[in-house]
Amino acid sequence: MYEWENYFEPHILERGWEYARSGAVQHIIRKKDAIEAVVEGTEYYKVKIKYDGHSVLNAYCSCPYAAGGNYCKHMAAVLYEIDNDGKDGYEFSETGFEDNFSEDDNLIPIDELISKADRSLLERILVNLAAGDEQNESRIRVMLAGVNTTSDIDELEREIDNIFDAYSDRGGYINYHSAMDFCDDLISYLESKTNQLFDNEQYYDAFELAKYAFIELSDCDIDDDGQIAMISDVCYKIWQRAVADGSDVERELIKNWFLEHFDDGTVVDYMEDILQDFIRYELASKDELEEEIEHLDKLIEESGESGECKSVFSSHYGYSIEAIELRMILMKRLGASEEEIDRFRRKHMNFQSVRKYYLKKAQEEGDAEEEIRLLKQGKKLDSESAYLVHSYSQRLIELYHKQKDYQQEKAERREDFLTYQLSTMEDFRGYRKMCSDDEWEKEKTVLIKSRRDIAKRCELLAEEGMKPDLFELIFKQKNRLNYINKYGFLLAEEYSGPILQEYFTYVSGIAENARNRSAYDELIRYLKRMRQYTDGTEMVQKLCKTWILKYPTRKVMVQELGELLKHI
Repeated sequence: MYEWENYFEPHILERGWEYARSGAVQHIIRKKDAIEAVVEGTEYYKVKIKYDGHSVLNAYCSCPYAAGGNYCKHMAAVLYEIDNDGKDGYEFSETGFEDNFSEDDNLIPIDELISKADRSLLERILVNLAAGDEQNESRIRVMLAGVNTTSDIDELEREIDNIFDAYSDRGGYINYHSAMDFCDDLISYLESKTNQLFDNEQYYDAFELAKYAFIELSDCDIDDDGQIAMISDVCYKIWQRAVADGSDVERELIKNWFLEHFDDGTVVDYMEDILQDFIRYELASKDELEEEIEHLDKLIEESGESGECKSVFSSHYGYSIEAIELRMILMKRLGASEEEIDRFRRKHMNFQSVRKYYLKKAQEEGDAEEEIRLLKQGKKLDSESAYLVHSYSQRLIELYHKQKDYQQEKAERREDFLTYQLSTMEDFRGYRKMCSDDEWEKEKTVLIKSRRDIAKRCELLAEEGMKPDLFELIFKQKNRLNYINKYGFLLAEEYSGPILQEYFTYVSGIAENARNRSAYDELIRYLKRMRQYTDGTEMVQKLCKTWILKYPTRKVMVQELGELLKHI
């Protein structure tokens, strides 16, 4: 292969040559149009190089440097090995490499070699064999597990198939009515079986089972109402545990699978986001996590003193998780103590999510004084959000009442009602109960006038029986008929005349234009309403007789008016 060195920076070529000379390239598989290899660096990295004749078309490596689209030292090491093919005591075959011994050489028995080999060397050999061949990988993990057999794992996967089949129709579709039961059964099965595997320290098998369910879910045709997200979340948590508790070898195998399949179409695109999340947050090296934290710190700094921290996309932790929340998750991943995380969190008390955390903690611990302090702080910091301030006030009222601090409760009730325009009638009544009669005579006017919404103000005036004020307010409105319909009977004794006049004007307009059953029904409904007011019956009788003579051709309306007259 020639001219491939032009793809690489000089210092990368130098490091690749050192890797090749040191024997870091430990397993090579040459195919018709590609070369695959495993290179030992700070971790085991999988390299794949596609070529056409003697030219390199493209190259892939699972290392972080190559993830940015760069040609890395591991790729260079493999290419140097290929160029050195057959010169250092080995030859390449279609399936791997063979030691270049003649048949006459005296070979040391394999069991003797294994018995004398260093454990770390044997582990590397197993990793290389598994990374290069899926059948080898399956055999190795089954033998290492020591409990299960391949047939056992196959049986567990068949049970997953049975769950899919049980809730699918003949076309393989899981409809809306079956989706939730399917979700519950699959999650229950996965949690039960993987817990058994974890108990047997079969971490890779648990990963495999959850992976199988995840891939099957991707191929499933389901009327999804959140079930895919719930099942995916369970799979993700199983993978987390497998990575956290499994051996280095198992972790490496799991990582290789993710790196190979996170964007190759194994699952649909929106589920690939979950695989990419896992690589980014669960399989990342210490350096990679620290780089992610630096990125999150920039977002936190850009958020300034606002109440909400900037968010990032994560298909597992939430499509819009705040940068500060994700940073604390990664801090814990890097081994930060609870004290360190708490110190960091307290530096950002301006964020609502942080204060919400401490409010919940204070409530769980029964620390009322701390909760009151945080709620007061929240009212100041979140003053632009009326809803949040109201929610803080409601909790303060509850706490003051429990402490029998009625003076503070009363003051909080008043402030809350005056501040929050959507306060309810119960809020109004709650404050009224805490006032003396003389005090309330002054307070009720202040509270009612604080309502910008006319409908809410009318409601409060009616509650207090302030009829002159209610009548005056209603008759100032252009849409006064709506308010008369609601409060007319309350005002009837004192204001029957003006109310009937409003109705008279309205029904006259209906009668003038009525041409269908709907209009006739509305006309009769209003005439019946008018009869319930003082002098209303006489007015209705007069109107009915006038309209019967005036509109003789409107037979349905005349008939309805006649029926009404009979019952007056």
